[in-house]
Amino acid sequence: MASKRAWETYPQTYRAREMRILAHWIRAGESGSVVGLAGSGKSNLFGFLCHRPQVMTDHYLEDRSSQLALVLVDLNNLPQGNLSTFYRVVLRSLYEARSQLSVIGESLPQEVEDRYRKAEDKADPFLPQSALREILLSLSKDAARLVMVLDPFDHFCRTATTQVLDNLRGLRDGFKATLSYIVGLRHELAYVRAPDELGELYEILDTHVCWVGSMQREDARWVVSQVEEGMGRPFGDEQIERLIDLTGAYPALLRSASLWLAQASPVPDAATWERELLADPGIQSRLQDLWRGLTGEEQAALSVLHTDPPATPEREHQRSVEQIEEKYHAVLTGLEDKHICIKTGAGWGVFSPLFARFVASVKGISAGRIWHDPKTDRFFRGEGELTGLSEQDRRLLRHFLEHPLAIHSIDDLIGAAWAEYESSGVSDMAVQQAIRHLRTQIEMNPARPCYLVTQHGAGYRFFPEGAPQW
Repeated sequence: MASKRAWETYPQTYRAREMRILAHWIRAGESGSVVGLAGSGKSNLFGFLCHRPQVMTDHYLEDRSSQLALVLVDLNNLPQGNLSTFYRVVLRSLYEARSQLSVIGESLPQEVEDRYRKAEDKADPFLPQSALREILLSLSKDAARLVMVLDPFDHFCRTATTQVLDNLRGLRDGFKATLSYIVGLRHELAYVRAPDELGELYEILDTHVCWVGSMQREDARWVVSQVEEGMGRPFGDEQIERLIDLTGAYPALLRSASLWLAQASPVPDAATWERELLADPGIQSRLQDLWRGLTGEEQAALSVLHTDPPATPEREHQRSVEQIEEKYHAVLTGLEDKHICIKTGAGWGVFSPLFARFVASVKGISAGRIWHDPKTDRFFRGEGELTGLSEQDRRLLRHFLEHPLAIHSIDDLIGAAWAEYESSGVSDMAVQQAIRHLRTQIEMNPARPCYLVTQHGAGYRFFPEGAPQW
């Protein structure tokens, strides 16, 4: 994370599109999720938001007289997952942001410090919880708002106890006029924790979603300028534009490509950049991270976009474009939300030539969505039929398809896949063996399942589209 001084170098217009969306949430007192695949710059957006709060209040909020504190709670620094530790980490984050709180009330920073010091070494969760509630009551009296930015939320949400998550929701319910959350995720919340398990917290965080991806061109030029300054290697205007075009202004790709150019001696001919960047290990790693962050169905849709040969006659090409649009419309629209796909007059394309070439190179690795044709009682993965399924596989798969995303316990699966007269004698080991066999039939890599995923301590979850890989 950049230092406080470094945040001052960010232009006031940084991530203007995303800042406008967050401002809308803040004005409405709503919570939400900011979701960005690996290298999307989500953490930089949060750092800018919380270390330059005056940008939000001065340029994006209509009511500049409103008193607002934007506090980043770094969940990487959560040493333990219990309730006491969570509350103390929140208190510490408020203490570290106390300079913001002085704008709300002169005595508020001292109150925060006093309450934090009294609770910082207390193992009883009641004490730090009470300290936090007192601070929220003080903010409420001043008609101020606190936005807690929880990042990264993925690992925390997957491993947090139900008690911690319930307290997070209860705190928000108790101070609706004062407190809201913005959480940072790499994937949609449903892939992180089962919606039924999260309950009302899921509704609070999933109703409003902002995807972070490629930057506006002005921001992209600023990122390149930071590499130029840091490496002491200025680029020409045409070189900068070429870097932005090739990377689609995706933060991690753009920075890696800029570093590659800064270290190139002599500078290669611009016509060779795409090929040479694709061979660069740093670029390859970032492209693979992007690919793994997509669902199996999304990977399949992207692969289809690159199956049309360049020499296809115009009429056939247009027919192919229309077929892709009809078959994958919902998936491509979702990829557009994620800033991976772009729709133009000529059809759908990928945001970056580098990523498009990468997709073409891995074509056929993903098999797409698992689905069932009830008329013929046949099961498919993408376009291919799953022909090796046993009768037990079919019963399990039918049950999973009828209840996607939910947590399936061992008892649930026994009731679904074994006859009533057999179920009393079925062991946990027998269910686990059945799951292993089904995975050999439906997974591309059974050792790293993406369709049928273990929910440790609870059972299994099924994702017909193929869950993203972490």
